[in-house]
Amino acid sequence: MTKRIFLTGANRGLGLALAAELIEAGHEVYGSARESAPTDLLALDPAGIVQLDQADEASVDAGIAALAELTPTLDVLINCAGADARAFGSPEDRRGPFDLDGETFTNVLRVNVTGPMLITRAALPLLQRGVDAMIINISSQLGSMEVAATSGRDTAYCVSKAALNNYSVKAAGALRDEEIGVVMVHPGWVQTDMGGERAPMTVDESSAALASLVEKLTLADTGRFVRWDGTDHPW
Repeated sequence: MTKRIFLTGANRGLGLALAAELIEAGHEVYGSARESAPTDLLALDPAGIVQLDQADEASVDAGIAALAELTPTLDVLINCAGADARAFGSPEDRRGPFDLDGETFTNVLRVNVTGPMLITRAALPLLQRGVDAMIINISSQLGSMEVAATSGRDTAYCVSKAALNNYSVKAAGALRDEEIGVVMVHPGWVQTDMGGERAPMTVDESSAALASLVEKLTLADTGRFVRWDGTDHPW
């Protein structure tokens, strides 16, 4: 069944590849980007593009208002855009628990936690009119307490994904009676700018698995933290 999907961070990396997979599968895909005319995303010919900076609340509200002009409903919201401390100037080797300044730490949380919260809140009326609506928050294995105890160099990123998971669980509980599901997904360790060349999964492998997962998730999965293949991830 064709779904109306809004995907943040659809202009590059995993978001761009996922947009391509979903469009190829026949879904009606709307993407967001910080720039007004993202060349690579435009080349995919999506149903629509909105300019949105999720670190800016006014930009989020304006972007979702623009989205509402393009489509009256959404069936799926995928919060994919994210950043780590390097995006705010932290050196590769200075991202530990005692390396980061407060502004950098807060900036990462603003993008990775506050941003998806604001987008979800603003897009909720569209999802309430959707069919079997789902919110999919792209998390990370590093948001797991079990995994982060021994892995992950970027403390702000790890903390932000753990916080995103907690927000997602709270949202899942609040939206259950409205029959809107919320799921957190670890997309794998992927060869993106953040994941690096050592990552075992290619962008195409991850995006293909995620596109398949988007079509399978239902309200019965709400509140779950899963891997790209749909199996449960440890908390």
